[in-house]
Amino acid sequence: MQEFNKLATTEAVNVYLPKLDNNVQSVASNFSGTSFPTSNLLVGMVCTRTDDNNNRYQLISDNPVTWQLLPSKSYVDGAVSDAVGKITTYTGATSTSNGTGGLVPEPTKGQQDTYYLSADGTWKQVQQRTIKQVIDIVHPVGSIWETTTTDDPNVLWSGTTWVQMDAGRVLVSAGTYTENGTKYTYNLGDKGGEAKHQLTTGELAKHSHSMTSNGDHYHLISRNQDISSEHVTGPGPDTVGDFDNQNILKTSTSGNHTHNISSVGGNESHENRQPYQVVARWYRTA
Repeated sequence: MQEFNKLATTEAVNVYLPKLDNNVQSVASNFSGTSFPTSNLLVGMVCTRTDDNNNRYQLISDNPVTWQLLPSKSYVDGAVSDAVGKITTYTGATSTSNGTGGLVPEPTKGQQDTYYLSADGTWKQVQQRTIKQVIDIVHPVGSIWETTTTDDPNVLWSGTTWVQMDAGRVLVSAGTYTENGTKYTYNLGDKGGEAKHQLTTGELAKHSHSMTSNGDHYHLISRNQDISSEHVTGPGPDTVGDFDNQNILKTSTSGNHTHNISSVGGNESHENRQPYQVVARWYRTA
């Protein structure tokens, strides 16, 4: 009922009372009707729409006139039921098609801890891997493991087999490359190099030694001769007779000889290693 009127105290009782009765009934019925009231509007008043499942609306503004739905339990239940009915079940994706959003499939009892919802729309159990299974993924057979500790991987990871690699060796990538016109090839598993190296003659830098050598030569000598006695003395004064003459003579040129150059050095090997830091290196065989 939507017969609400303002009352005047000056009106006659026979006029006043019917209006008052209509007002009471209108309020009691929440101004029920198939449309909203249009006159004597008061913000806060409620209207029950009999044409809309008896849903109630409240006037929240009279300028402009605005009615707002007051959801009832039946309304909410109906709306939820209707919405849920329109939701489809979650469909997982495949290799050729996309999945669809929807309600999550119901999990089975006992799946609360170790299962997850897969993209294919099913619940799958989380795979619990052993330590060895993890190591098989991270360090498969043929892998190299390095550490700065004394740990033994055979002990750390039971069920795996490791051997310690040769001490004092660095790793070189397998393959072929050319440097300064020289081609180098390294095959997988090759070993080479040396910690110290003694140079051979062929490895010495090309060089020469120079010297001055006097070969054929002669020496000059002098003598004093006493003509009267014909006695030749040495290069000193004539001791037998008077000094009569002095001769200067040459020795033979047969003076070939050799000069020897002495060697130096300790004949020791030179350091051939790069700066290094030692670690433990293991190779997995099984």
